[in-house]
Amino acid sequence: MNKVLMIGLDGATFSLLKPLMDDGTMPFLKKFVSEGVHGDLMSTPNPLTPPAWISMYTGKSPNAHGVHDFLRPEASNGDVFLKINDSRDIRCETVWSMASRQGKRVTSLNFYGMSPPIPVNGYLISGFVPWKHLRSATYPSSLFDTLKSLPDFNYKNLGMDLTEEKKCFQGLNEKDQENWVIVHSARGKAWGDLLSYLLETDPSDLSAVVFDGPDKIQHLFWRHLDPALVESNPSPHDAHIRELCLNHYRELDSIIERLVSLAGPETNVIMTSDHGFGPTTEVVYINEWLARNGYLTWSEHAELDPSGRLTPDRMKEHLMMIDWKNTLAYCPTPSSNAIFVKKANGSGKGVKDEDYVEFCTKLQQQLLEYRNPADGGQIFVEVELNKLDGSSDSQTLPDINIKLRDSGFVSILKSTEVVIPREKAEGTHRPNGIFIARGPDIEAGQQIEPLSILDITPLLLYFLGLPIPTDLEGRVPTEILRTETLMSHPVECQGVTKSLNDDGETPREDASDEEKDALMAQLKLLGYMD
Repeated sequence: MNKVLMIGLDGATFSLLKPLMDDGTMPFLKKFVSEGVHGDLMSTPNPLTPPAWISMYTGKSPNAHGVHDFLRPEASNGDVFLKINDSRDIRCETVWSMASRQGKRVTSLNFYGMSPPIPVNGYLISGFVPWKHLRSATYPSSLFDTLKSLPDFNYKNLGMDLTEEKKCFQGLNEKDQENWVIVHSARGKAWGDLLSYLLETDPSDLSAVVFDGPDKIQHLFWRHLDPALVESNPSPHDAHIRELCLNHYRELDSIIERLVSLAGPETNVIMTSDHGFGPTTEVVYINEWLARNGYLTWSEHAELDPSGRLTPDRMKEHLMMIDWKNTLAYCPTPSSNAIFVKKANGSGKGVKDEDYVEFCTKLQQQLLEYRNPADGGQIFVEVELNKLDGSSDSQTLPDINIKLRDSGFVSILKSTEVVIPREKAEGTHRPNGIFIARGPDIEAGQQIEPLSILDITPLLLYFLGLPIPTDLEGRVPTEILRTETLMSHPVECQGVTKSLNDDGETPREDASDEEKDALMAQLKLLGYMD
C-alpha cells in the first residue's frame, strides 16, 4: 500500500473552514476538498483534547483507554487530589506502536498524551510540553540534538512558551492579544518546518502532525472569526485582531500545501480534528448547583468568584475550596464537565454501594429538571450516568457527564448565581470535527456521512497494508475508498492489539510542581480552566 500523511487541525470545524475556503483565505484547502472526500468526524462524548486525540490514535473509546480529561481525581483518607494524565495512563496500544512492531516507520509530532515518549520505529515528539521539557518528550533523544542543530530553526517554538502565554491569565490586553496570535502562528510554522525536514530527509510510512493553533486562537477569538458573530463595524483593534487570525489560517493553508507536495502524489492524505467549535454565552457554576442541592459543602477557604472564571489560579487553591468530608458529589475540573460521586469508605460522608443507583438517578433527574431563573430555560440538556450497569469500576471514569445548553465548560467555583451570562461570546468545543481525505486510494468529489473518531486508527492501518485488530472499536470507512483499491486490497481483520502491563515498568514519579503549574497555566490559557 501507499504511504500516509495525517494532518491534525485541533478544534477545526467546517462551520469556520468552509467560509475561509469560500472567501479565498484557504485556497489550497478548498482545492484539496474538491478533489477528495470530506465529512464530519464525531468526537468522544465529552469532546475534549485528551480523550479525543487518544481515541483517534488508539481506535478505542475513553472507557477503554482510560483517559477522560487532562487531570484525574484520586481519593485518599477522605480528601481528593488531582493527578496529571500522561502516556503512562493510556491503557491501550497506539497506532504508532501497532505500525512500528509490524515493520512500518512512523513519525508522530505534537499529539497530546505522548510524554514520556513511547519507543517507535521512527520519530516522536509529544504535544502539550513546555519547551524546557522537549528533550524528555522526544524519541529518539538524538532527534532533539538534530533539532537544535538545524539552521534557521528555533526549536523552542515547538513547545509552550509560558513566558509569553502566562500574560493572559486574567485576560489579554490589546498588545498581548496580538502577541498571542503571533506566538501560535510561529508554533504552527515550526511544526510544519520540522515535518517538512523529515519528509525530505527521512520520510516515514506514516507521518502525522497536529497543528493546535486553530484551537488556541478560536478559544479566545471565536467572535472575531464566526461569520454569525463578526461585527459589521468593528473597532480598529478588533479589525486588526481579526486580520491577524485570518492570516494564521492563510499561513496554515500554505503549510498544508507544502506538506502535501512533499509527501507526493502517491501518498494518501487525511486531515482530522479532535472536535469542532462554536460559541459559549454563559458561565454555569456546577459545584454551586451541587452545594445548593445538598450534595457538596464549601470549605471556609472558598471565596466567591467575582469575574466569571472557571477555576482558581492554582491546583492547591482548587483542593482547598471543598469540604471533602462533608461532600457527596463534586466536579473536579471544568474541562471534564463531569460529576464524581464520593463512595462511603468510613471517612466522612459517602454513598453506600446499595444506595448508588438511587443516588445517581435522583441527581440526574434534578439536573435535567433545573431551569435558569432568569429565562426559564433548561441548563443541563444531557446527563449521562456511566456506571449503573456495573460494567466499569474505574476511578478515572466519571460517574456522571453533563452537557450544557450552550455546550460550554462548567465553572467549579463558588458563586452568587448558578448561571451568569458572559459579556461577550467566547469559543468552546462541539462534537462535530472534520474529516478530509485525498489520494490514490480515495474517492473524489464526495461529501460523506459523519465518521467516528474511532475509525481513524483502522483507516491508517488499512492504508499501511496492515491487518485491523479485531478488538478495535472503529471500522475502516470503505465508503471513502476507490472500488479498485478495495478489490485489490480487501479489509483484513486479524489479531488483537498488544496488551499493556506493568512488567518491568519504571516506577512512576508524580509530576513536579513546575510541571503541574505549566499544565494548569496552559489549560487556563486555552479556556479549559479559566
